[in-house]
Amino acid sequence: MEIKAYEKLAMGLRKRALQVGMSLGMGRAEAEDIAQEVMLRLWQMRNELDERGKTENLAAIMARNMSIDRKRRERTVTLDDRQRDLSSPAKTPAERIEADEEEQWLMRKLEQLPTTQHAILRMRHDEQLSHEDIAKRLGITVSSVSTLLSRARHSLLEEIRRRNRR
Repeated sequence: MEIKAYEKLAMGLRKRALQVGMSLGMGRAEAEDIAQEVMLRLWQMRNELDERGKTENLAAIMARNMSIDRKRRERTVTLDDRQRDLSSPAKTPAERIEADEEEQWLMRKLEQLPTTQHAILRMRHDEQLSHEDIAKRLGITVSSVSTLLSRARHSLLEEIRRRNRR
């Protein structure tokens, strides 16, 4: 497939991958990550792609498989679940103290992230900016945003796992 033909299909393929990810229960951010990964893999395979229908089906299958893989790897508590637990009102004074300590611990871990990862994570989750908007703000590529966001999330998840093992 020629580059121009791929560029014409790209938006539809990305949209399809995003739809599949979200239909399988992925959050918007995770579905965006999956769609980005699908687009990268399709770009790498662009010389082998032919017909629109087959390419769209391939994008959907790739997104489905990536979503399932993430779900399998994600059998532990996610950062979003952890934040929801921290923000819910505690019933007893001891639970409130524990929730405050958890929140303070998480804030310290966020501050310990590399500056760019911390900024991207905040822009994505607090300001709910798209990958494209973050890339424009920071003057980096969209794929760099995806990579740095993924690294930040992975670092925090590993810290949470380590803390839960204690």
